Amino acid sequence: MHLPMAVKQALQMQSVIVDRLPAHPFSSSNPEILIEELKDWSGTENNGVAVSYFFRQIALFVTAQFSLIHQQGGYFKTPPEKLGYGRIQNYGLPLISFHVESADFIEIPAEQRSEAFRYVLIGQTDALLRQLRRHAKISPITCWENVLGSLAWYYANLQRHYPRMAAEDLEWLMEDQNWEPLRKSQWRNFIGTTPLERAVSVPMRKTCCLYKELAAFDTCTFCPQPH
Repeated sequence: MHLPMAVKQALQMQSVIVDRLPAHPFSSSNPEILIEELKDWSGTENNGVAVSYFFRQIALFVTAQFSLIHQQGGYFKTPPEKLGYGRIQNYGLPLISFHVESADFIEIPAEQRSEAFRYVLIGQTDALLRQLRRHAKISPITCWENVLGSLAWYYANLQRHYPRMAAEDLEWLMEDQNWEPLRKSQWRNFIGTTPLERAVSVPMRKTCCLYKELAAFDTCTFCPQPH
């Protein structure tokens, strides 16, 4: 599908770059090398901190995918091994851009959007998490909280404008079977029964994202372990 330039520009604001290779790429094909490069780029000597940093960054890609599903009726069905990563600086911060090809963008009917959710969460996010955790000591809860914190903000905004659609999606996200082979819903583990409006206004995390361990970043406002 041909993506309009306006869509590509909007994606670029979320660090998702379409049909352009990164100027300063990471070695995305080898998890061990990728972690070493993430450590160097983020400024840590700890594998777990580097992996947590990566999932704070990829949260933008995941949220962009959900936005595409709702606004454009499609998403990038890019296998994890084909995702490209690039080094970018923004306001002096070491960040990551995510690179995809328009050929991987597929359309999906609104009533089948849960198939896309599952691919983004399990086929992409969880697949990457399993690969990287083989080489790093980091709680999967931390990495999922990094991703779902961003998604909670997205749905809090969607709920104000499209309450019925948001309610349908949130019901799907709460169901354990939709997260298989994971044992339970990571969304329910993160949000529980807390209303979204409250979830984005009070500390919800159970774990620290470890940004405070990186010299370039400050302790997050909602950190459960600020000291």
